[in-house]
Parts: sequence; C-alpha cells; structure tokens
Amino acid sequence: MSIAPVIHICGWPGSGKRTIAMELRDQIGARLIDNHLILNPASALFDRGTAQRSALRERLRAVIYDAALGLPKDVPIILTDAVAQTDAESPLVVPMLDFVAARCAQLIPFVLAIEANENRRRLSDPARIGSGKLTDADVLDDLRSRHSLLHLPEARVLDVTHLTANAAACALAAEIAASRSAQ
Repeated sequence: MSIAPVIHICGWPGSGKRTIAMELRDQIGARLIDNHLILNPASALFDRGTAQRSALRERLRAVIYDAALGLPKDVPIILTDAVAQTDAESPLVVPMLDFVAARCAQLIPFVLAIEANENRRRLSDPARIGSGKLTDADVLDDLRSRHSLLHLPEARVLDVTHLTANAAACALAAEIAASRSAQ
C-alpha cells in the first residue's frame, strides 16, 4: 500500500478553496479538512485577534489532525487555508507540516491565484453570508495589499480566475497524479 499525499490548497478568501477542494475530494477519493472546520467554532465563541480564539483554534486543529492520523494511509487528505507568506513559521503552518511528517506522506502544495476583481465578485456570493466566511471586499482588498500568499516549497500555482471549480479540481488532480508518478 502506498502512502497517499497530503494536498495543501492555499488561496485568498473567496478564491474557491473549499469548493475546488470538495470537487477534488470527490475525484480522488480524499478526505477534506477545510480551514473553516477549525475556524468557525473558534470564531463563534471568541472575537478575531483574541488569545482565546487563537488557543481554541490551535486545540481544535490538534484534535482534528490527531484524528486524521488514524485514517488509512492510502487515503489522500486535502487541507485548505488562507495563509500569508509572513505566517510561514506560524501556528497555522508548523502543525500542518508536523502532521504531514507524522503521516510520512508527500506534501503537494498548491496556491490558487485569482484576479482581484474576480476575487471580489466571488467574495460577494450570497452563499457565503452566514457561513463564517469573509464577505467584506474592503477587508479582502486590505489583505491583498498588505500580504502575499504563502508559497510552500515546490508549490504549484493555479490561476482559477476563469476556471470552474470542476475544471480547477481536474487540473489539480492531474498535477497530483504527475507528482506521484514522478516519485
């Protein structure tokens, strides 16, 4: 039995991380740990930027990652995040890298690129309202102006500006297959 990879998808809020990851999950038979699985419970209880929110988020992440270590080794795991380059050594990234190492898996990182106008348009999708997801375009514009997305070593960049979620997932699946065959 070969060990399936851990796929990390990083992108701006509203870039389609979760939607693309769900399509990819279905295509490759993976399990999905979306960042909102961890963020939403912490955000429901504590305000952004508080120590309590950060601490709960990290405890939830640890519990979820620990449980995911029990999954069969041949099941790919997809993780999503909106992580800035400045967070490379943060509690958002280090536990993920530790999880990959504990699973003895190959990490296949992706960054979703998207043009700013399309990103704003997707961010304003009514389906995002009440989901715990960012919907304020001014906050997105501020994030994009002050930060760049984390590009883990060997990260592949996919421009999703003009792609459907299914087309983006197909492109990611092809990259994953190529990466695994090159091992």
